[in-house]
Amino acid sequence: MKRLRGGVVLLLMLAMVASLPTPSSACGPGTITPVFVFQSSPDIPFKEFVAGNIGIVHQGYGRKTLAIAYRYLNNHAFSGAEQQDLIAALYGQPPEGDGTDAVKAWVAARKDVLGEEEKPPEIYTERGYGGGYDFFPNCASNAFEVAKETLQARAASYGADDRNVRLWLATQDTVFQNCSGGTSIPVELGMESPEWLRKDREYQIGAALLYSLNFDGARARFEKTAADGLSPWQQTADYLVPRTLVRQASFAREPARKQQLYEDAENRLEVLMVKGGRFANASRKLLGLIKFRIHPKERVRELASVLDNESGNENLRQDLIDYVWLLDKFEMEVFKEEEEKRKAKEAAEKAPQPNPPVVNKEWQDKFDAVQNGQIIDLTLELKKPDGSSDYSKWIHKDFPFDTSEDEILQAFEIEMDRKLTPEEIAQLKEHRESALVYRKWRISPNQNWAYEDDAWGYGHETKLTTERVPGFLRTDDLTDWLFTFDSPDAGAYSHSFARWRATGSPAWLVAALTKSTPTSRGVEILMRAGEKIVRDAPAYPSVTYQLVRLQTSFGRKTQARKLLDDILSWQSVLPLSTQNQFLEQRMQLATTLSEFLKFAQRRPVAFYREGLLGKLPSFVEAEKGWWDSRDTQKTKEEYDQSIADYYSDLLAWDDRQTIEDETADMLNWHFSLELLSQVARDPALPDYLRRRFMLSVWTRAILLKNEAVARKAATDIVELAPELSPTFKPYLEARGDVAKKHAAIYILLKQPMLSPYVTGGLPETHTAEQLDYYFETSWWCRLPETAYDEQGNELPLVVAKPSFLTADQLATAAKERTALKSVGNGKTYLGELVLEWADQNPDDPLIPEALFIAAQANRQYKYGCDGWGYDEVKEAKLVELLSQNYTGTPWAAKLDESQK
Repeated sequence: MKRLRGGVVLLLMLAMVASLPTPSSACGPGTITPVFVFQSSPDIPFKEFVAGNIGIVHQGYGRKTLAIAYRYLNNHAFSGAEQQDLIAALYGQPPEGDGTDAVKAWVAARKDVLGEEEKPPEIYTERGYGGGYDFFPNCASNAFEVAKETLQARAASYGADDRNVRLWLATQDTVFQNCSGGTSIPVELGMESPEWLRKDREYQIGAALLYSLNFDGARARFEKTAADGLSPWQQTADYLVPRTLVRQASFAREPARKQQLYEDAENRLEVLMVKGGRFANASRKLLGLIKFRIHPKERVRELASVLDNESGNENLRQDLIDYVWLLDKFEMEVFKEEEEKRKAKEAAEKAPQPNPPVVNKEWQDKFDAVQNGQIIDLTLELKKPDGSSDYSKWIHKDFPFDTSEDEILQAFEIEMDRKLTPEEIAQLKEHRESALVYRKWRISPNQNWAYEDDAWGYGHETKLTTERVPGFLRTDDLTDWLFTFDSPDAGAYSHSFARWRATGSPAWLVAALTKSTPTSRGVEILMRAGEKIVRDAPAYPSVTYQLVRLQTSFGRKTQARKLLDDILSWQSVLPLSTQNQFLEQRMQLATTLSEFLKFAQRRPVAFYREGLLGKLPSFVEAEKGWWDSRDTQKTKEEYDQSIADYYSDLLAWDDRQTIEDETADMLNWHFSLELLSQVARDPALPDYLRRRFMLSVWTRAILLKNEAVARKAATDIVELAPELSPTFKPYLEARGDVAKKHAAIYILLKQPMLSPYVTGGLPETHTAEQLDYYFETSWWCRLPETAYDEQGNELPLVVAKPSFLTADQLATAAKERTALKSVGNGKTYLGELVLEWADQNPDDPLIPEALFIAAQANRQYKYGCDGWGYDEVKEAKLVELLSQNYTGTPWAAKLDESQK
């Protein structure tokens, strides 16, 4: 498959951004795909969206996005600080982060006091596999922030070299050892120690108990400190009592015990809220977490009210995340209940099932023993004489975790009946060390952490229909609107219409218009209401987009064009995705070729390539960071230069306009060679697009054997692309049909980007030499005649016909399309032409090079026109001819080298 269909589909990319879209892309390596419309999220980096420039609101948006849009649609705003929280929420960033920055700041503060250490504690060493620290979820970033501030304060008061300050610091290191699995508890100090150190030690003991998961001991210690009016930690400890209860509840297995712990924490936090003080906001946030866990229905209503109209919310990011997770939870409960009913019904209808397969108890016991830390499993990888791994002779042995290194080496020597080589000894030592590190991680208290809600927050493939939404979720307008806007069924329209009539809400007007069809009851009333929305209203783009859709469906194309021409006259202030959607609507209503071309050109919102999403300049720096000496023989400087060279011609397209794949399909299916020639010369196109189209005109003319059109196109190409003049000059100067034909073949071979079909996205400009004769995605394939829907089902491809094309023009295009189909895929076709050329004129000095390029083209490539398929017979003929008849040429030698 040369490329997938569609504009933008959801990513699972970007672990980077949970709600970002993934554009559909060519099935090939290194493809840079322009994204014209974000269907599943606002335009990145979200700054305009969270500020109220929400553009056209789509049903494919995630719920966080829709919750923000709802508030703006109803003409309510967010403050500047809240907008920053919303951006972070849309990127999926939790309020506390991963703690890495806080740990780094703490480590830096330690260094200010201690100076350079010969060997700092292991817990402060960044882990190579993740680029961060593995304290989560035991020690939050706030713990390190408080420790840093306290250390700096104590050093300022008593001096960095003070013995007691150093003792405090050593104790804090002990506390943090428990973050990653330790159980060390500092001892209490006697009266000989200064009071400040004793008070700090009381708090440190409580923290150490908490991090070692001794919750009862930690709570008792914090209660003691909270009752000490002289302790500087009194308020902190007062807050940490309910926080300890919450953590203990997360670990509790019995529902009754879990409920009791949460209720105790809830009661204590409510008292703290009444007291006020510096932990009031933290108490409110923790209280929200408890309600999230034990009063989810009450909490979701509370959050809906907050998100609907509360301003100055310091907890907005977490509130939005919690709200959406709760909606997902309730939705999943509905699906789960329905699935259980379905399975129960099927089970009742079916005959008794056979016994389940028997689990291999020996393997299960071994797995459990490794997971529990009782044994470690070691493997010795044996090598073949050539140094490669011999997978059939690897040796696996299990040992009690406390088996010494010498005992392990001896056991392997007995197993192999020979001495181990130095390489094998080093391998086993490394594997033993890794196994012990893994064991330490497995038995760490962190591994007992209870993720109570690990199934929450994941959307379902289908959406709830209006009648399946639980009644309690209909009681809040925001929640009702979210589920209705998301719902796929016809009942969503009538509900939206009724809610709009009852409330007059712009958000419900947008929902009703979005769900409407020309046959919907009351749609004309909706349209008249939509026409009254003013330009600067957040709802205006969404309303106008739907009005154009409806007017077009009613056949009122003049009114639709009027709406579009008005909004296109000032639309530059709108998000780029929205601009492109209005341009697409206007292109579909074009009455002339020039109009069609004017509105077919769109500027990409972003580009996607191999996990990167953004503007092209950002790709250059990102890809330079991928250099690894183990993967390439290039130096860092050589590698960086190769990246810069690759992007040198592409960077200009960051702000250029181009066409989408769907527009390219129209040009390829329904535009004849004559009409495509007019397209390439239309003044509505900038020179850089005219150049691209003219190259397709020339190639198509060559394949259709229309010499007059080909020659005129070649003349225009030399003018539009002077750098191609040396390539096309021999063709323009050729005399006689045969000479012209051979010159044209040589151009096709040297320019792998040539195709009789117009392509969307970015152009491919590399020559055969620049590609180093690696032609995986080069030249053209037959036009696809099928497409795939979102479920992966193959369907006949339907390509829209521009309304201004006449029946004769469409018929001519169809006839030429059939002729091009008979030509077939470019690589096979070129192979045939080169073999014919070599047969007709074997002494032509260009033949060896032509044979080499054609042979390389017909090699097997993963991303060829037919997947792994290739023309094996054609390749063999080309290779044989070059190898036998042109032995002494550089191209025969190059062929030999390429086949090694």
